[in-house]
Amino acid sequence: MTPVSQQEMQFKVRSSPLLIWGATSLLLFVALVFIPFMIATNGQTYPDLDTLLIFYSGTWLIWILMVRDLGRQTTSVWLHDYTFTIKKLWQPPKQFGYDTITGWNERPNPDRGKPSMALTFYLKNDVFVIKSNEFADYGILKARLSQYAEPVLYQKVMTLRERNRLRWLIGGQALLISANIAFGYLAHTSADKEPAPLAAVTDVVDRVTEDRYKGRLKGIDIRLRTYPGHAFYVGRKSYDVSLENVQSAIRPRQSITLSIRESDYRRKIAQTKPLTFGDKFSDYKRIFVFGIRQGNSVRLQTTKPVYEPTHTSPFLRTFFSCILLLICWAGWVYADQHKVLRGD
Repeated sequence: MTPVSQQEMQFKVRSSPLLIWGATSLLLFVALVFIPFMIATNGQTYPDLDTLLIFYSGTWLIWILMVRDLGRQTTSVWLHDYTFTIKKLWQPPKQFGYDTITGWNERPNPDRGKPSMALTFYLKNDVFVIKSNEFADYGILKARLSQYAEPVLYQKVMTLRERNRLRWLIGGQALLISANIAFGYLAHTSADKEPAPLAAVTDVVDRVTEDRYKGRLKGIDIRLRTYPGHAFYVGRKSYDVSLENVQSAIRPRQSITLSIRESDYRRKIAQTKPLTFGDKFSDYKRIFVFGIRQGNSVRLQTTKPVYEPTHTSPFLRTFFSCILLLICWAGWVYADQHKVLRGD
């Protein structure tokens, strides 16, 4: 507690909860926003909207919960002779008369594993929470503020501003999920029953890297000197033989011939044919390889039929997106279950 004058006392939240919230928010921002955005746009002529829309359609639900909780975080309380002032995170201070307190409730704090108490004060047009593990002078605040109203049962309440903010976030999330569904149909190309013709690309190998997941080889990335903006990908599923020794057999700085779809060659390499919507925004950098030839050391050719890429699975995408839309609807219903404090 920091005395400001004889008529005013100021109480501030401990620094540790704010540091935890700040560090958590920063980590979530980096993990859920910055890194996916950089992966989908870095070094690409066209951003990979497929990756971004799928990722953000699911993970932004976490941000909605974070914004709701952070927006209710009480950071400072000022007690005056006839009024008191409350400041919440990211919001300007608000002043209230003591007669605006309509009730209060104290219950175990559900947000922490360590035992603590949460003190909720209900006002005519607002609500704020003081937690014992966040305010050093929790007992003084409880004694001073609880004398102006009677204790009441815990109520699900929400200010009009909080409800509108939550609805905007849920509505935005629903639009993002709908955009994900629309992308699935825009980027999709119908399956061709006839095998796709192949074309040969000959160039100097710049570097070769393996793509592994939990130690298991998924494929091999080959970068060519003339086409640094593309990753020529040798996928494990395209071949009947093991690719374990292919990466070590390919010699960098030597000529290599790769077999790719003729459509990829015309659209992405020679640029004699226009790109489709899916070609641009669904993994534009990656070109699948179905044959490798480098001197007498590497000779690999798929025996499986090669078909044109369909890019997306719109029906499967729609199914899972509808589940996310149901979650958005549940969040909307959750917001409506709260009593809205309007001050009237």
